[in-house]
Amino acid sequence: MNLFRSPGRASRLALGAAICAIVSLSIGVFAADLSPLSDFGPSEPGFGGTSNGQTARVSQAGSANRMTGVQAGQNNLLANQAGVANAAAMAQAGNNNWMALSQSGSGNQFAGYQAGAGNRSVTAQSGGNNAATVTQSGSSMSSQVTQRGTNNEVSIMQSRNGAALQVMQNGIGARASVFMK
Repeated sequence: MNLFRSPGRASRLALGAAICAIVSLSIGVFAADLSPLSDFGPSEPGFGGTSNGQTARVSQAGSANRMTGVQAGQNNLLANQAGVANAAAMAQAGNNNWMALSQSGSGNQFAGYQAGAGNRSVTAQSGGNNAATVTQSGSSMSSQVTQRGTNNEVSIMQSRNGAALQVMQNGIGARASVFMK
């Protein structure tokens, strides 16, 4: 077979090879995202953990987003809000509390409360008015809040035993308040 005689065939072969490479790479990246190991440490909710736990996943896309999640027991709560008004209230009481929230849009806001043993909270807000409040009471606590947007604002309160937190703010209003006892 001489590729120089049919230049159209060579370009189709190159195009086919490029598509196969992209599809293979995409599948590898997608599969890596479903790993039972988290970038933040212990297994992520929904991708591991205990088999008798509760996992709630909420995804909202629209203009007047609102969400309230209350859990007791082995808790995992994942929420994603994309839209205009946003707002979320989450409360967990139990053993291995894990909540993750992503808000993008305009109104943002969030209030999270955890009492129990594990208490891990990860929050990402982007766009608009932002605001986040995390209250953790219990044993080993960890809270991470990332805000990218306009008015920003964070308030974190942690009480008892091992407490760790990380706050990253980027925008115009950036304020943070942390209380650990």
